[in-house]
Amino acid sequence: MLSEERYKLVSQKCQESAIDTLWEIFDPSHDLWTGFNGLGFEKFLNRRDVFLWMLERLLREGCIKLHKNGVFLKSSVEDQIKLFKKSWPDSEAASGYEDFYWWFFDPECPAGIAWRKEDGSYEISD
Repeated sequence: MLSEERYKLVSQKCQESAIDTLWEIFDPSHDLWTGFNGLGFEKFLNRRDVFLWMLERLLREGCIKLHKNGVFLKSSVEDQIKLFKKSWPDSEAASGYEDFYWWFFDPECPAGIAWRKEDGSYEISD
């Protein structure tokens, strides 16, 4: 979905940030430093797909863990991604927010991110 170079750029830029930052980085208005303009991310569902792809890859590589209210999710990566797919609104308007960014702070959002630190522990970022 993303080249290895772009994956690393996103991973580095989002390191230690909350989950909403991972969504915001795919906003085409950030094109000056991401180069994502023209990749279709201005479309809500395309942006969702690349967000979930990135989230899954970060989980599989052990870069992050997901948590809800400070409790790490114990389910498989597949099931964690399914939680997001199941709860994800069909459109930005369906989220009930003028800016979808706020959905990540809503109880409907299934989880937040904890980033792996150098010592191997995970620090909750939101």
